[in-house]
Amino acid sequence: MAWDSEFLSGFRQMLIQQYMLHEVEHHVLQADHPCGQTPLIPVAHSLIDIYKCLHQGEFGVGHTIDHPDGFRQRLYQEIMECGTPDHVCEPAVESISADGKMLRINLRTLKHFYGDDLAGAVDDLTQVCIQSAHVTRGGNTHFFETLYLFKMLNQDGEIALGGHVFAFPDAMVEGFLFEMRELMRRIREVPVFSHSAAYRRLNRPSYRVAMRSVLEASPIAHFLER
Repeated sequence: MAWDSEFLSGFRQMLIQQYMLHEVEHHVLQADHPCGQTPLIPVAHSLIDIYKCLHQGEFGVGHTIDHPDGFRQRLYQEIMECGTPDHVCEPAVESISADGKMLRINLRTLKHFYGDDLAGAVDDLTQVCIQSAHVTRGGNTHFFETLYLFKMLNQDGEIALGGHVFAFPDAMVEGFLFEMRELMRRIREVPVFSHSAAYRRLNRPSYRVAMRSVLEASPIAHFLER
């Protein structure tokens, strides 16, 4: 597929942002590391985590909301238990789509922002997520095309920060994509996965997915400015 240059640039920048936020801190990087040297294999991401990010960016949030009351209850419990931001630079939101329309909202920073009003945080975010879920988004074919676009960028060393290239071994990516195709063929739908154990241990993910346009029109729109 011939990719639009704007989409390709946005997609690459989104992946680089993910590595910058959740991968770089788990490596010992040296300033004199020469470009072109053996790429660094991600340790805080598995391919399942990349898949999950691209899936959320493509399809949005609908599959996570089975019942509004149950969703709100689980959200309240997680906000109660998620703790405070790991550091002052922990992002409030992060983009997970090439067009910037899908976001992960960080529950730790949301909790810190709302202070003692945890019920208010839960109520506002629940409405944002439910409204986001009403928007139909994504397609199976395009989703698998984005997986192959990741494969291409990974293979070509395009995911780089400060001269350090991060890349999974090509054979690993090929095997993963083959397994995903076969699984989809068997279950006749695009599978949904949880984060890998390594990602959960090293990054402590605690977030909800929402559409930027819905968040911008909500009571927590100013949260985007953090």
